[in-house]
Amino acid sequence: MKAFRFRLDPALRWRTTQLHLERERVLQATAHLAAIQKDLIDTHDGLRKASSDLVSVGSAAFASWSAYMERSRRRILSLEEQLRQAMKALALQTQKMVDAHQRLRVLENLKRDDHTEWTTELSREIEAFAGEAHLARLSRDSRRTAQSP
Repeated sequence: MKAFRFRLDPALRWRTTQLHLERERVLQATAHLAAIQKDLIDTHDGLRKASSDLVSVGSAAFASWSAYMERSRRRILSLEEQLRQAMKALALQTQKMVDAHQRLRVLENLKRDDHTEWTTELSREIEAFAGEAHLARLSRDSRRTAQSP
């Protein structure tokens, strides 16, 4: 019997590559989301620190404080919107990765089933060959005993 060969191996390799690419994209989306979260936390922390520093500064700083607060508010709103978009992108990318994994599993299951079928056929052939070899040996042995006086 010929060696096992899965006819869809190129497709299986391609699906594996697709899954690795999707995993990498999920990692990138996760890193992007974490960076936005860190920026948001840093902006909030900076605002808290600035407000506590305002107590020790004179009244002249109140004019610039208002502008600083407005810039910080706009920055926070922008970061929150970016965070929402990054979360959507991560959810979408995660779904793409799950879909790629499912497509890969289909081919892996087909390969496993084909290999099981091939193994069964190989076992049948080996068993048939062993039976024929045994019968040939019995036949040879019986001819020898018949020829011996």
